[in-house]
Amino acid sequence: MDLWEQCDVWLELSHDMVIILDAQGRIVQGNDRFQRLSGHLLPEIIGQDWFEACVHPASSSSSKAVFTQVLASLTTMSVHNEILTADTCRLAVDWRMRGVPDVSGQPAYVVCVGSHRVAAPEYTHDFLFEHARLIALNKELTCLHAMSRIVSNVDGTLEEVLSEILNTIPPAFQYPEHTGVRLTLDGVVFLSGKFSLDASCHMVQDVLVHKVQRGRLRVSLESDDKDSSRHFLSTEQALLSTLAKHIGWVIAKREALSTQRNLERQLRHADRLAKIGQFAAGIAHELNEPLANILGFAQLAGQMPALPETVYRDLDNIVKSALYSREVIKKLMIFGRQIPLQKSLVNLNCVVQDTLHFIELNTTRSNIALTLDLDPNLPEIWADPQHLKQVVVNLVVNAIQAMSAQGVLTIQTQSFHNDVYLIIADTGKGMEAEVLKQIFNPFFTTKPLDQGTGLGLAVVHGIVSTHAGIIDVESTPGQGTRFEITFSCADQVPGAEVEYNSVG
Repeated sequence: MDLWEQCDVWLELSHDMVIILDAQGRIVQGNDRFQRLSGHLLPEIIGQDWFEACVHPASSSSSKAVFTQVLASLTTMSVHNEILTADTCRLAVDWRMRGVPDVSGQPAYVVCVGSHRVAAPEYTHDFLFEHARLIALNKELTCLHAMSRIVSNVDGTLEEVLSEILNTIPPAFQYPEHTGVRLTLDGVVFLSGKFSLDASCHMVQDVLVHKVQRGRLRVSLESDDKDSSRHFLSTEQALLSTLAKHIGWVIAKREALSTQRNLERQLRHADRLAKIGQFAAGIAHELNEPLANILGFAQLAGQMPALPETVYRDLDNIVKSALYSREVIKKLMIFGRQIPLQKSLVNLNCVVQDTLHFIELNTTRSNIALTLDLDPNLPEIWADPQHLKQVVVNLVVNAIQAMSAQGVLTIQTQSFHNDVYLIIADTGKGMEAEVLKQIFNPFFTTKPLDQGTGLGLAVVHGIVSTHAGIIDVESTPGQGTRFEITFSCADQVPGAEVEYNSVG
């Protein structure tokens, strides 16, 4: 097959453009594909210089250099250039150029097979924009999916959940390695990533919980010397707004869950106290009658004449033990609310003063300084004075025992708005957090078995609760304990009947 037969085969079979040039670069032949794409008619351009007639001037010199090299070496080389169509448009083409010798073996022709590269500049901007939008959307969905997974962890604390959420935010932005996040919530700061207040770009979004601003979510973006044009995308601003809403929702949900758990714990505690109270009241009733008999017979036996001294001492011990047991039973009955309240208008100062003799006697024996700070304008409250005396005595006894040999006992009354406060504080050894959680549990005590029943504070709690009061405790190991009891003023108690009591 001679040269021209080979050329005819290339022209017929090729799906690309084919142009055959002679040794001077003039057009010798071409195929229909070239005519269709370029718009040039072969009869009109055959014989013309290819590089002047069809190649764009910007590509002419480089294309001619490759042509010369291919012709001289009779090898195959590639070149990219742009050709001018008949209507002067530019057509980007990747060419494969091969040198072909004549029958004597001398370089004679170059066969050029070109593949047209479809360039659509009018679509490039839209394509890049859509590509960037899809990437941003994918990051946003990934971040929100991670957030939903984190929120489902109900065992972690709110601080742990928020810290984990913040760690998912930087990867959702365009420059994650240069993005930092700071969440300020109720004065507490959480950080993630490379956050900097000096960064060139910032975005801020308020965090609302039940439509109340509780904090702010801020994102920073650092720039450097190599790229000072970094900026946030519009989609990232929308993402930040969504994240702030989700964080507000997470906070609201976690706080509601915490409130629910606290209420459930209080209900369980109240139910446990009620059952223990019923049990204690039943025991008190069962023990009351035989204990009265023991006390009565011991007192009668002690009145018999000519008793030996040892017998008299033993009977006296029996009477003292019976009286102590009766006080324990009384506490059980108060705790079990078996002793009905006799409420009247009471001045809390009078209750404190009525117990003052007992208080001063015990403090003097224990070398404890007593400080009284009673509000002279204290409003009256609707309460049972005998029960309130029991509260004061129990708290004072505990305070004295906590201070052992020395210290300061402070008893204070005050009023604010519609409330009256009784405050009893000591400078004793204080309580650890674990002990503080259990002090109102019946029969819980840190004292030796023969020095306490664990009912004193349980009775105090029961009395305060029956008076619709609130009791708060603050204690620091080595520094002391402070009890604060709040009662409502008499004019704030609905349906209270006015009845004056001689003790105030």
